[in-house]
Amino acid sequence: MTVRAFIVLLIVTIVAIGIGDHFAHDFTNPGIERSFAVLVIAAIIVAPVAWLLGRIGWINGRFELDRHRQPPRNGGEA
Repeated sequence: MTVRAFIVLLIVTIVAIGIGDHFAHDFTNPGIERSFAVLVIAAIIVAPVAWLLGRIGWINGRFELDRHRQPPRNGGEA
């Protein structure tokens, strides 16, 4: 996943949770019922965006944690 994809998904998720909370506030009771409704609404919004980012190549499915790490040095070689 690229940094751009992470930032886009972060912003989309924050907006989706706000939209989900706005709609769930009117139709559900406080508690786990409202939390579940917000979760479902956010998933409906975020999943297609993640799929689209995968299609354009911003999410590649590889886990690249050590991408910028230096290779290990050999003992006494200069």
